[in-house]
Amino acid sequence: MPTKTTRRPRRPTNDARPPSNHAARPKRASVQDASVSVPRLADDDRARRACDVFGFTGDPKVQMAGDINITWAYPGRTVAWHRHRKQTDHWFVIKGFLKVGLMDDDKNVRWVYLGENDRRVLSIPPGVWHGYMVLGEEEAILMYYITSKYDPANPDEERMTVEESGVDWSVPVK
Repeated sequence: MPTKTTRRPRRPTNDARPPSNHAARPKRASVQDASVSVPRLADDDRARRACDVFGFTGDPKVQMAGDINITWAYPGRTVAWHRHRKQTDHWFVIKGFLKVGLMDDDKNVRWVYLGENDRRVLSIPPGVWHGYMVLGEEEAILMYYITSKYDPANPDEERMTVEESGVDWSVPVK
């Protein structure tokens, strides 16, 4: 007895469907499309900094309201005090340990200790004086996001020296 082969029925053509548009397909990526950029760099006797790390990509699709910055902070240095009128800072320690000082206009001081084992973010609102000191003998790496782009012609910061503040940054030995 001959075997009967069943065929699938043909799909009906749907004339309402728009024709395939091959031009709308995204361009295939190439290794030549990858790029290397250099952020704004600043080095002094307190630290090395890479500022606005993702703002210098040259890619117009990268639009950030603020800057992502990274500081390699040297041990034995106190970097204080400054505050901002508009921006908020969000600090995260990648490596090492920091003693962070926060101060208000009434000279109330709060100490926050951040370190590589904590994995906490410290958010510092506008108007709060702040600074840090590296704890230990190795540099600390601080990554921070500032909510406004840095404008060198009109920086959103006010500075005060450690001496002017009258705050003791020493670390008590217990």
